[in-house]
Amino acid sequence: MLKISLAISGLLWSLLLPGYGLAATNYEESLKQLAEGVMAESIKAKKERLAIVDFTDSKGTVTPVGQFLAEELSTQLLVAGELKVVERRLVNSTLKKMHITEIDSTPPKAVKGAAKAIRADVFVVGSYLDSPEGILVTTKLISPLNAQTIGAARRTIPKTGPLGELLKAANAPPARVELPKEPPVPEGLGFHRNDLYEFVVRSLTAQDQQVRLDVTVENRSPRDLKILCLLQNTVLRDEHGTQWVQKVEDNREGLCTRGLELSPRGKSRAVFTFTAPADAAPASHLTLSYHEKSPRRDAGFFIEGLKPDTTSAGAPVTP
Repeated sequence: MLKISLAISGLLWSLLLPGYGLAATNYEESLKQLAEGVMAESIKAKKERLAIVDFTDSKGTVTPVGQFLAEELSTQLLVAGELKVVERRLVNSTLKKMHITEIDSTPPKAVKGAAKAIRADVFVVGSYLDSPEGILVTTKLISPLNAQTIGAARRTIPKTGPLGELLKAANAPPARVELPKEPPVPEGLGFHRNDLYEFVVRSLTAQDQQVRLDVTVENRSPRDLKILCLLQNTVLRDEHGTQWVQKVEDNREGLCTRGLELSPRGKSRAVFTFTAPADAAPASHLTLSYHEKSPRRDAGFFIEGLKPDTTSAGAPVTP
């Protein structure tokens, strides 16, 4: 009953899909003829237990297509029942363990040792070439005694069935990988951005001996963050090398004393007040040196080229 059902199923497919029955027959017949060629060479050389190695492409590289062809040949030989075939996972693991990549270019001693480990009389290696007529498959029988070729078989396999699908996948152009787009540069005098947050200087104004820095901080992470810096180590430096510092009395509510707690994608404003030394010269370019305490402990960054807003009293900054 099972054979009758399979025959009816194959007949239905051949009726529903024009050319299917012929293509499948040609594919199976070609594989069968390749297996018969390998069997004939093995029997001629008096070899009964075969170890089939993954096939390679024209460049000598093992590919999914080559592995598939080797597996198909193994199946055909097992179905024929004339010879014994070593389980392919055992073949692959043994060759990998012994660091053998190419049987026909490996020293005979190593080939002999691998054959002894899996009790193989002969190795079957193969290569394939993609041509308009089909896949030209060439197999060679390698003797473990001297690593020399003792037989060969060749057959062209039609590009149908699973083999055709594998070839389509192998020849398909690589998928285009869209790199994540970097967020646009925010408006302001300068900024720093990392995986956790974005820090943007919005304005810089000067009055008497002090500079006021207005910033916004945005949480870019998927978790709550505590943004906090070190007061004494977060400073401004001008182009003369003069350091402008934060005094505790001017920054009791600032980012370096109380910090900011931000929810995911949350955003808040902070103000820094820096005081210049009494003998500071006029400055037109300032660099913020930020010393982080949280969320990254003892980290930091610089924002250079800070200038007073054009809407403020004017540049340069004069203490």
